[in-house]
Amino acid sequence: MHTRSSFGCRLCGQPINSQALSLGGLPVCNRFTLDGHVEGRTNLDIVECASCQLIQLRDAPPPEALVPAVPWIRYREPEGHLDALVEQLVALRPHARRALGTGPFEQPLLTRLVGKGLDVAELDMDASGTPGRYPYLETWQARLNAAHLSAQAVQRGAFDIVSCRYLIEHTSEPLAALQALRPLLDAKGLLLIEVPDSSKFLAARDYCFLWEEHSCYFVDDTLRRLAEMSGYRVLAVLRYPGVLEDALVAVLEAADGPTSMAAQGPSGLFQPYRDGFAKTRARLREQFAALAGPDRNRIALFGIGHHAIMFANAFGIADTIALAVDDDPDKAGFFPPGFRVPVVGSERLLADEAITTCLFAVAPHIEGKVRDKLAPLAARGVTFHSIYAALDNAITKDPAS
Repeated sequence: MHTRSSFGCRLCGQPINSQALSLGGLPVCNRFTLDGHVEGRTNLDIVECASCQLIQLRDAPPPEALVPAVPWIRYREPEGHLDALVEQLVALRPHARRALGTGPFEQPLLTRLVGKGLDVAELDMDASGTPGRYPYLETWQARLNAAHLSAQAVQRGAFDIVSCRYLIEHTSEPLAALQALRPLLDAKGLLLIEVPDSSKFLAARDYCFLWEEHSCYFVDDTLRRLAEMSGYRVLAVLRYPGVLEDALVAVLEAADGPTSMAAQGPSGLFQPYRDGFAKTRARLREQFAALAGPDRNRIALFGIGHHAIMFANAFGIADTIALAVDDDPDKAGFFPPGFRVPVVGSERLLADEAITTCLFAVAPHIEGKVRDKLAPLAARGVTFHSIYAALDNAITKDPAS
């Protein structure tokens, strides 16, 4: 861990002098390969601004460093709350007629708005192709700039509802991104900003939620500050609970200008999170070395997404994983970045008699189905744990505490 005095906060611009949580140089989580070669690493230093309390990456990788090298990298975001959200939006603007989605996660919301009689449109990614690269979120977020969105406003006109779901946390310039969205809004229009709330994983000291693609880690207060400092009035911040993280939706309208902010002081969330990492890492490395056995052939990790990859690389235990298991056929045969083994399907796990520990990196609502699928393992004594620190069966829980 170290400090840096010259870094300016992505939200309020104040210098950040506080101690960072430094994870070191880690592979980019989407960089699956067929030969196990690790192409490039990014230094992940996470800091909190003592003035506005935004938790953020000290140095965000440039978009071109994050463009996937395989075409099948895609992510899912929550949708179960969208019926309730649409009812809230329609209640606030019963005469709304036009809505715009600005990213890759908008279609479920727009479909519901069509059901309410609105005409809808979507922005295109509008990315020039690079041979061997497949632009995705890093490119979407980079399009949230004044030049691009002002040109879109001239071409398309203004909208009654503009939605930006799960992109603002990716941008290294969140203030500028919100300001750039304003020309797309009608004078009485609503801007919807949806982000994952970071409170639960910070409180649980869950480090797999850190990600080189998330420049900012918002909670309710910092999302409100972002909106007000960007020149919006906050009509509501809606919270839709999830087991591991909640969805936060800020519903905004244009204000006369940005609101200044008084210095807040540290939040109390980040310091214990930062300070707990080294102890957790040391304990897990020792625990995994014992569980893996002398031949390192006893641990399986099920569900190879960016949470699993961050968990293995941030804690330095990727070399203890004997089986990287995922039933997504696109991933089969690819090495997850930093791993010594390629992805295999669950049939391989079921047939492996050496495995004694299986870690789940799957969403809690599907863990039961995975357990059912792997019931023969439980019958022969394999133990199951989750990588998610908030869950009762988390491998990160200290048995001595």
